[in-house]
Amino acid sequence: MSWAAHQFEYYALQGHLPARWLGKVSFLGIVVGDQSCDLVGKAWTYGFDVGGTHYGPLEPAAWHRGWPGLGPTHSLLWAFIVAGAVALATRDRAWTLGVGLGAAIHAMTDIGDTVGTMLAFPFSTATYSIGAWAYAATPEGGRHLDAAAYYSSWGLVMDTLWLVVALTAWRCLTHAYWKAHIVTADPRVWARLGRRLPERALVTLYRSWFIYATCRLVAWTAWAHVLEDFEWDLHWGGPAWIPAVALSHPNPVAAVVAVACCAVVVFVAVTLVLRLPDTAWRHRVGHAGGRWRVD
Repeated sequence: MSWAAHQFEYYALQGHLPARWLGKVSFLGIVVGDQSCDLVGKAWTYGFDVGGTHYGPLEPAAWHRGWPGLGPTHSLLWAFIVAGAVALATRDRAWTLGVGLGAAIHAMTDIGDTVGTMLAFPFSTATYSIGAWAYAATPEGGRHLDAAAYYSSWGLVMDTLWLVVALTAWRCLTHAYWKAHIVTADPRVWARLGRRLPERALVTLYRSWFIYATCRLVAWTAWAHVLEDFEWDLHWGGPAWIPAVALSHPNPVAAVVAVACCAVVVFVAVTLVLRLPDTAWRHRVGHAGGRWRVD
């Protein structure tokens, strides 16, 4: 699994959108789409204990990423399903694109561990994985052992990489960028929030996932190696001190090719949606003169 990487990727994606997409993709939609992949299955993957009895799947990896199971939530098909549902329910183009992009990048990011994701579902139930670090969710270890394994291996490198990618587009965290592109793409939600909160609070809310991800990376790493004494292991597929779960043998080349193909499909889909006439979507709310208005 990926940890803080999923929050950093919101800003990495937003900050590296093509110029012609700026102001047309909802950042909040990206957040919701990204989180939709684990919304149902993540808690049950770890399970919970009541009265000394553990409740959860016997094979967490198969439940979370396989088929039968919730593997389809980590596929390109899922991105199209949730985006289509948003389009039908809201007729909001920015949210449709944001949710679809968020779900797609989540599925593509999770190829890093030894289980990977079913990117090609329903055409194939094979999981695509580069196998860089161990998928460590087990009935015995739960969330804490998974975190320890992740932040002792190439998982920490993945989080750091996404942090660096986000920071290469640091301007997306500025007040000016928020007003020019984030509000423009999603004025209706920001308008509602703006009736109750000052603008500084809205900008802080926008930045909050970046702050949370940074704290998450630092705190879990400190817990694993300062408060606890888990061994560092940066060999590929590590750490060796925990059995790495896999649903199929990791194939880095096939996984990279699959991600590249998915990226092309997503790019084409977004381009086609942006070409649809504005009359296919609902009216928008704008911000002018310091006051929220409806067009």
